[in-house]
Amino acid sequence: MSGADLVATDINDGGLDTGFSGGFYNGSNNVFPKVAPDLTYANYFITQTGTVQKVYASNAGPDRQDLRNLATAMSGEIWFSVLVHVPATANYAGLTFNNYGNTYDPVTTGARVLMGTTRLQVGFNGGGATPGAGTFAADTTHLLLGKMNLAPGNDTLSVWVDPDLTAVYAPAGLPAADFTSSTVDFADSITIIGVPARASYNGDPNGPSLDAIRLSDTATAFEDVTGVTGAPPTGIGIIVK
Repeated sequence: MSGADLVATDINDGGLDTGFSGGFYNGSNNVFPKVAPDLTYANYFITQTGTVQKVYASNAGPDRQDLRNLATAMSGEIWFSVLVHVPATANYAGLTFNNYGNTYDPVTTGARVLMGTTRLQVGFNGGGATPGAGTFAADTTHLLLGKMNLAPGNDTLSVWVDPDLTAVYAPAGLPAADFTSSTVDFADSITIIGVPARASYNGDPNGPSLDAIRLSDTATAFEDVTGVTGAPPTGIGIIVK
């Protein structure tokens, strides 16, 4: 049973200190708000409002993520999205789930979904990161869209990189995911979300950045994290004279 929650922050109002009603769990002192143009993606239909801002990492480690408690645990079918920008000289940015330490690697619980400079990386329970299908452009803003199905026993995690949402009206209209796994029992519920990012060197002024974080297990979770609404046309009217 889903908890009917939406966790969302556009970073624009208070950075990582807003949008997570469960409160601050642990900070890496690595991810910082930065006044700059919001990250944008052409097929992302959620409009960010408020102060123009994103978060970025200027350090190479060892502390690599900031963690937030969720006010209510999420379970069942969960959708998430985040905009990430990883320059060719940086390392990664993304999200982790149920990791209880501010150093993301190795993840001893839960899962991680990271965008490297050109490759998607997904890992579970401390296992090595597994590249997803395809090679993606560096120094480009990417939309990471994901779906988790959590249940006793093995769970399913699917991740899409830069899906074309222009003709998608429901999850069934999505193309094949860039990464899918249904062989790992990584969580019964999500209680903590992490925001990891790592630059290539300390003091990097152009480190990787994140924006528009959304996580939802509501009945409209897909719409919550993509902004996709509506339904496909039912037919074309014909006028006979």
